[in-house]
Amino acid sequence: MLRHPIRAGLLAGTTCLTVFAISLPAAAQQAQTYVLDPLVLRAGKPKVASEVPQSVSVVGAQELDDIAPVHIGEVLATVPGVAGVGSGSFFGQGFNIRGFGAASNAASEAGIVQLIDGEKKYYESYRQGALFVEPDFLRQVEVLRGPGSSTLYGSGALGGVIAMETIEAGDLIPEGKTFGGKAKIGYASNPETILGSVAMGWRLTEDFEALAAFAWRKLGDSKDADGDTIVRSNSKTPNLLLKAKKTFGDQYVAFSYQHLEAKGEDQDFNQLEGSQKDLFYPGFSWGVGDIITRDQTAKLVWGWNPQDNRYVDLTATLSYSNTMKDVRQGDDPAEPIMESLLGKRDYRLWKLKVANVADLSTSGYDHHLTTGFEVWKQDRSSQVPSSSHPEGYTRAWSAYALSEVTYGDLTVNSGLRYERQRTEPKDSVSFDADNREFEAVEPQVAAIYRLNDAWSVFGSVAYVNRIPSVDELYDGSMITAPNPNLKDEKGKNIEIGASYRGSSLIADGDEAVMKITLFRNHIDDMIVRSGGGPSAYYTNIDKAYLKGGEIEASYAIGGWDLGAAVSVVAGEDQDGADLETLPNDRLTLQAVYMAGDAWRIGARSTLAAGRDKPDGTHRGGYGVHDIFATWTPQSGPAQGIEVHMGVDNITDRDYTPASWVSGPAPGRNFKLSVSRSF
Repeated sequence: MLRHPIRAGLLAGTTCLTVFAISLPAAAQQAQTYVLDPLVLRAGKPKVASEVPQSVSVVGAQELDDIAPVHIGEVLATVPGVAGVGSGSFFGQGFNIRGFGAASNAASEAGIVQLIDGEKKYYESYRQGALFVEPDFLRQVEVLRGPGSSTLYGSGALGGVIAMETIEAGDLIPEGKTFGGKAKIGYASNPETILGSVAMGWRLTEDFEALAAFAWRKLGDSKDADGDTIVRSNSKTPNLLLKAKKTFGDQYVAFSYQHLEAKGEDQDFNQLEGSQKDLFYPGFSWGVGDIITRDQTAKLVWGWNPQDNRYVDLTATLSYSNTMKDVRQGDDPAEPIMESLLGKRDYRLWKLKVANVADLSTSGYDHHLTTGFEVWKQDRSSQVPSSSHPEGYTRAWSAYALSEVTYGDLTVNSGLRYERQRTEPKDSVSFDADNREFEAVEPQVAAIYRLNDAWSVFGSVAYVNRIPSVDELYDGSMITAPNPNLKDEKGKNIEIGASYRGSSLIADGDEAVMKITLFRNHIDDMIVRSGGGPSAYYTNIDKAYLKGGEIEASYAIGGWDLGAAVSVVAGEDQDGADLETLPNDRLTLQAVYMAGDAWRIGARSTLAAGRDKPDGTHRGGYGVHDIFATWTPQSGPAQGIEVHMGVDNITDRDYTPASWVSGPAPGRNFKLSVSRSF
């Protein structure tokens, strides 16, 4: 039983402090349930964050309401160790975790696994974003930093996993009812956004539930602190989410489908940096076009969990994902798009996954063994042959096992994943390029030991292979041939840390949660983009070293929730030169006050240190401050209405994050939304 059912908790530095009013499995229960200790769904068997032997953050439903995101980048900007790479545009999002991930104008997600409802999402195209998500459909976002989740979710997760979960029918249906829903309208000033959405859930019988949600966004320009346009998004973006689940005794069948369709008119082709007018010569720009962005994810799941057989909790998932951009010339002849950048480019991914969780526990210890097998095929295509978007196929299969054993106060997780991939260039690849085959063998072990009721210590060792993508293998960069000898990255990661949770420290009934993680990652054959402009190409550097850490802490007393988070990372190559991919070191502070049953008022500050770049430039430090408030009347004619107000970058600060290709970031942004549950 949660002690503060109204207060939804606080993110540690706006992360990892979400409340979930659900029952924990027996292995995760403690003598006391802590409001500030969220349930983590994607670190093996569900367990609270303080019992996970890795650095993990959870952004839950209440925190998503506080942030009121226009795009997924605004959610992940609150998570320590995660940095944006693209822009303030809905279509310009790329990410970096602990120095791994997007770092070039290609916006590739090297070293990061991105999941929506468990399905991998990936898009790479020149100077465009990598992830397109409707944030109004999200119920929870988990970030598992480090390679500890590679075993379950895919080889090469050197930086970690971003796992997004969409709303369920049960989130909308009131207790004891068979139908429920929520309607919402919203506005944001920067980027200029109008939102309308409606979501409905049905539970017609105990064994059947369904959900239908529709959101429509009108997206405009992003502006800097001086009021100058950074990126023009100019798009109408309808989004659809459908889910259904039917239970047959110990078995169930579930289906889900997501569809985002953005139609832009005179939209900047370069969604990472905008037009960059006169960059190379007078009159130059990247051009504006009529651009369609489409993202689809469909999956069919069969599950079997017989109550009389604890060795079987089986799921089989057949899924299809496609992310596509279709670029056509816009209406402004003064800003044409280069012919080689026009046309349709997409990624199609078909996957079959079978997994089972066996309960091997005895009276002396708790033991769960997850085993699985995947086979998938990715088709990367381009309507207009282009050296910056080579076409190719990737075929792969993998098998994995994760053992989770708890004996008294000690939990040990050990995992192994084997993956084999084959990439094949299509005939449109203009340079001589061969098929390439790679294999990844990824062992890991992690342990957490509870010293007493308050303190735990943990550590992990993991070895990870990141196999080069089609783009890295076959990108000819206009005049430079692909690198035929490109090797896979090999990462060796070590983490240690400690977690604390306690209550009645200063006053009766208060709570505190803290987690400290230190990491060191040694990468052999790290893949980097060498050179610049038309002579750029992908190559390996012999060695790279990344080290750093995160601290997340929160404290709750009375109507107050206070949180802080620190993330620090340093990295260099074998010659001692700083890596291009390093983000800012950051401190995030947040305070939330429940002013009665109806009002929730909060403020958030992000303080970032400057960063010297390898090219000799310096990205200055910055401080950005946000405020927000939510009014939810509990009685009277307005009951069921929720009004959210917020101002991001309230001081209109001019700044550019170190991980961005260029800048500046958007200036002040006013947000307002009104929703009603029914």
